[in-house]
Amino acid sequence: MTKIKRQFYLLFLFIPFFVQAQIKVNSLTSNQNKSFDKILFGATETRTVFLINDNWKIFQENDSQNKISVNVPAIFDGDDVLTFERKVDFTQQQLDKFEVKLGFLGLNYNAEISINGNIIANHYGGAYPFEISLPKDLLRSDKSNKISVKVNKKLDSETTIPSKQKFLFPEFEGGIIRDVYIKLVPLLSISKIDFNTPVEQLSKFTVGFNVHIDNANSNSGIKTQSQFYVHANIYSPNGGVSIAKGDYLQTIYNEENYESRFQLDVLNPLLWSPSVPNKYICEISLVKDGIVIDKLERDIVFYSLKKTQDNLQLNGLPFAFNGTTYNPNETFIRSENLYEKIKSDLTFIKQTGFNAVRFIKSYPNPYALKVCQELGLFSFIELPVNSVPEEFLAQNEYLLKVAGFLKEFSSSYFNFSNAFVIGVGGGFLPNSPATENFIAKVCAEVKKKNLLTAASFCGFQNQKIENLDFYGFEIFSAPIDNLNEQIISVCEAIGKGSVLFSEVTYPNYKADASGYLVRNSNEAQAKYFEGIINLVQKNKISGFFINSLLKYQGSYISLYAGYKTNQFYDFSVLGFSKNTNTIAYKLLYSKLNDGSKVTIPIGSRKDDNPIIFILIALFLSVTMAILINTKKKFREDATRALLRPYNFFSDIRDHRIISGLHTTLLMLILAGAASLLFTILFFYLRNNLLLEKILLSFASRRIMKIFSFLAWNPQYCFIILFFIAIIKLALLSLIIKFGSFFVKTRVPLSSIYFSVVWALLPLTLFLPVELVLFKILTMQSINTIVIWVLILFYFWLLFRLLKGIYVIFDVRPLNVYLFSFVFIFLLLGGILLKYQLTHSIIFYISNAFKQYNSMIN
Repeated sequence: MTKIKRQFYLLFLFIPFFVQAQIKVNSLTSNQNKSFDKILFGATETRTVFLINDNWKIFQENDSQNKISVNVPAIFDGDDVLTFERKVDFTQQQLDKFEVKLGFLGLNYNAEISINGNIIANHYGGAYPFEISLPKDLLRSDKSNKISVKVNKKLDSETTIPSKQKFLFPEFEGGIIRDVYIKLVPLLSISKIDFNTPVEQLSKFTVGFNVHIDNANSNSGIKTQSQFYVHANIYSPNGGVSIAKGDYLQTIYNEENYESRFQLDVLNPLLWSPSVPNKYICEISLVKDGIVIDKLERDIVFYSLKKTQDNLQLNGLPFAFNGTTYNPNETFIRSENLYEKIKSDLTFIKQTGFNAVRFIKSYPNPYALKVCQELGLFSFIELPVNSVPEEFLAQNEYLLKVAGFLKEFSSSYFNFSNAFVIGVGGGFLPNSPATENFIAKVCAEVKKKNLLTAASFCGFQNQKIENLDFYGFEIFSAPIDNLNEQIISVCEAIGKGSVLFSEVTYPNYKADASGYLVRNSNEAQAKYFEGIINLVQKNKISGFFINSLLKYQGSYISLYAGYKTNQFYDFSVLGFSKNTNTIAYKLLYSKLNDGSKVTIPIGSRKDDNPIIFILIALFLSVTMAILINTKKKFREDATRALLRPYNFFSDIRDHRIISGLHTTLLMLILAGAASLLFTILFFYLRNNLLLEKILLSFASRRIMKIFSFLAWNPQYCFIILFFIAIIKLALLSLIIKFGSFFVKTRVPLSSIYFSVVWALLPLTLFLPVELVLFKILTMQSINTIVIWVLILFYFWLLFRLLKGIYVIFDVRPLNVYLFSFVFIFLLLGGILLKYQLTHSIIFYISNAFKQYNSMIN
């Protein structure tokens, strides 16, 4: 049954799409009000909040007549722009007494929002929460109001965040991916509460407040003056005991937006920490004439996180982030309620012993940040800016865009937690002036709010960067010994309190094996994580994040993380079942909880060389040997074609007898030899990071899917490449025949076919090498020599082919070489130009090589 499924998958994989792809829409599990968190939605007794997740219509931009009924959250595939449409009713009393806001907890990617056919807002990208006010002059009470949200999920390679080239990114489909709600707030209302808690001493926190107030009465056009009090109260959620409160008189005139700034001293609060996550409620009220006009509540925690040259301190005690990356795959179709899944996952992470979570390369669900703070987990959130070429980072326009994006991003998530660190992205080139300037300027926006900042590098950064607090280093299966040698010098340059491993990835696609000597097994992963944790503890750096405790789905099928048709990465410690009996989980649990030592079996090394390589090489070699030793004519032709190609091609031109049967048999052997050679190379490079990043530069899921399938399935790869090689030989003969129309000499297609096949005869010389080629490559001692030999060998084949062309057509060699190289240049140059204009491929390939050279390996 498995073989049948694979054959059907092959069929759909390699048949191009001749018809326009249909848009597929899926509704995700809806929030049925049982997870209606009043802090999350900003609901109090002065406000009315209700979800509008049901009764939406969805249609394509150019086909508004064919509408589909859906409930949101809902996602769609394809690149078309889709419009979500819903009707909502308001009473005249609601419109008179309240300001109406439309809120989204997240949509992907950008959107144009309209009310009753009038565009009122544009969301320029990113699935972070936001609200917009609905203009009253556009709202109706006598009939339903139509809300339209035109969603465009298309990414590009230069301007969107993230870019289209996404390395090990979690999957994030387009659509309205989280709850949508209507909020009715008073005409004078609190829109946002900003605060900072600078620490002078742990017994006293001076909280600096900036309360943003919206004044919908300003639209009346009448200049009025109004006085009111801003009442602040910080109290414990258990029992409601107040630890600080104050009233602040404010005077507002006709301003549409007003900010109230004040300070409140908090004495001896219970401090927040992963072990004791104490939290308080911050209640801000607008009071006029003794009546509460509006009220808004926020969670607030008090802690002191400071870094020194020697260590990181939390509340005055040494501390290190013991973290994991996490992504709940929000747009993955499931029956489980998302809020319940997020809480369950994060609770499991906490119970395992982790104290921090990095929401990797994504826009996290705001509910996840709230739960992290309640459980005692530091949140690392970040802009999904990853592996962006220096050419873009150096552009002022791109820098300003990211800085503005980060400002909105941090401001939005600050509503749900203040126990987090803001990241500006990852995959940055270390010790690059363009990168350092970019990070320093972007982080400056975050530092204005006294938030801690982080950035993740693909290699070791040896210089401090202004405004950057934490320097994360990405580790992809790098030898522990190499890390130990380099981390010491980095700590001396930057300080131990600033250094952490932000992404420790070790694929385990071989699952359980005899022991850790089997690379990429569960045992090898456990041994690797043990080495990383020991290294962190030995050097007393500020922590680590393994990637990842729980499984998540990727944007692209990966080479490095193992081939899976469902795009789930094979580097998580646990699968979907969360089976805690795996050796890696036991190791992590023991290390994080100071438990007893977990013994990891050693086992024995296993050879990765598939026996099929040896069998095919032997079969082709024996077949070639039989032909040479049993067929005198074949032996003479082969000797002449190999040693005296000019004379051999002259015989073809002069119509000397060349056996068509021998030529066809040779063609099949050559196709097999070439296919086997590339199958071996593909299989050897199946988990190569550089190759994956080069392929990602094309920003094509189809290219990644095809190449990953071929690299990880050598049997299918050989068969497919074998037939492709035969087709290419036939096409090459036809192309040469087409080119012959521009010369006087007429040459039969059969002669061209003979010349092409016998020109490639040296491929058979590689058959004995192919018997041991994979073994040679895995030794890694002479790989550079092997690469150069292959390059020179294929140039030799090219020149033999060109020699055959100019001999059989009896034309000047210079003309053949010139036109052939011009043709190759135009062909490759045209492809490169096309992808450069559409996906900036040159910049991304260049960046891939720079990253690979900088990587810790």
